[in-house]
Amino acid sequence: MSGELFDVALELLRANPYGFLTTVNDGRPHTRLVQHVGVDADGTVWIGTSPASRKATEISRHRMVSYAVEDRAAFAYLCLQADAELVDDKTERVVRWQDGLEAFFPDGPAGNDFVLIRLRPHRVELMDFSRGIHPDPYGLVAAAVERREGSWSHSW
Repeated sequence: MSGELFDVALELLRANPYGFLTTVNDGRPHTRLVQHVGVDADGTVWIGTSPASRKATEISRHRMVSYAVEDRAAFAYLCLQADAELVDDKTERVVRWQDGLEAFFPDGPAGNDFVLIRLRPHRVELMDFSRGIHPDPYGLVAAAVERREGSWSHSW
């Protein structure tokens, strides 16, 4: 079941590139809509941003974040609890670059105003009513998988 839930989570992330990233500053959560630019097989999510952005500053101070994605058509959502870090590696920035980002980062992936945020999830909560993933009583608690000792295990 753990692998199945994790596979559904990856599919949901890959099909829905926009989500809400929540960071913390001075004990207060800050949430904003972002676009992720990649999802790796292990669940790592990549987001592009400016190193001068509020989210970059907050992640450099407090690495724990959450990231939520919705698929309204499937009546599904997931929420990652993750460790975040800034990645300023030029090769990685070029690999993760997507058409359309130049509107936000005119100097492109090699410019000084573009870095990546790498989210390494340790917990994934998921509900997907179209697939019947909703613990009884009907959806009051999300299904979850947690990374323990390098592998994902199921928990409700």
